[in-house]
Amino acid sequence: MDERVVVGMSGRPSDREALRWALDYARPRRLAVELVHVVDENWANIAEGYTHRAREQAERSLAREIADAAPRALGPNLHATVLEGSATGALTDWAEGAELLVIGSHALGRFRDYLFSTRSAQIAAHAPGSVVIVPERADRNGSGVVVGVDGSEVSLAAVRFAAEQADRLGQRLTAVYCWSAPAPWTEEGAMIDWPMEPDDADRLVLAEAVAGLAELYPDLELDLRLDLGLPVDALVTAATDARLLVVGSHTRQGFARFWLGSVSHVIVLTMPCPVAVIRAV
Repeated sequence: MDERVVVGMSGRPSDREALRWALDYARPRRLAVELVHVVDENWANIAEGYTHRAREQAERSLAREIADAAPRALGPNLHATVLEGSATGALTDWAEGAELLVIGSHALGRFRDYLFSTRSAQIAAHAPGSVVIVPERADRNGSGVVVGVDGSEVSLAAVRFAAEQADRLGQRLTAVYCWSAPAPWTEEGAMIDWPMEPDDADRLVLAEAVAGLAELYPDLELDLRLDLGLPVDALVTAATDARLLVVGSHTRQGFARFWLGSVSHVIVLTMPCPVAVIRAV
């Protein structure tokens, strides 16, 4: 894995929060931070001479961002790259092998307290590695790190990432495992003795997910939650005003690669706080 963090720069206000998050992550690890802007090839095909002018403008803009960020970097090497191509595909292809791809939320609007961001979901789905999405108005005074647990290998990778971030930030780690009663297709009136509440096997999944964290992070405060209901609802509720929500996403191939798992996809669309979508390496 490359010792770098890639930050997608789109020219929008959310870029600043994404860059700040990336610098805070990279600084203790001495990772390089690469600011990347993609000149959209669709516009280049419409307007003659657009590509050259857009590249020059992007290079000037990234140079200013690096100059502004340098005093805060305190260690990470800062680089800038301007690409041409698909705004999603070129960025995610370039970030392959990086430790993280960090992007700002490209908001389309709000519903209730949720921020909808379809471009972020597309990038997170297409990226071959882990992605962090940071809302434009991320609450730096938020409290806690939340991680979803489902017993899979990628879920364990998400827990490890979340624990490291919680320890770095000095925040409580809340691990959430959701359980809901099955709704089987049966003949009318049929009586089947389905479990109606979590059992020891469910509690074991949660316990195994956090096994060993106390030894690795002796100062880490850990909260284990076995919630009844849908995972998305429980995670969004637990992560409201949190510093970070971490979910795992199962790797997919071919066309399906453009879609996250149902839980992580909705989480990225709703964005209750900064969200990390982790893929197992």
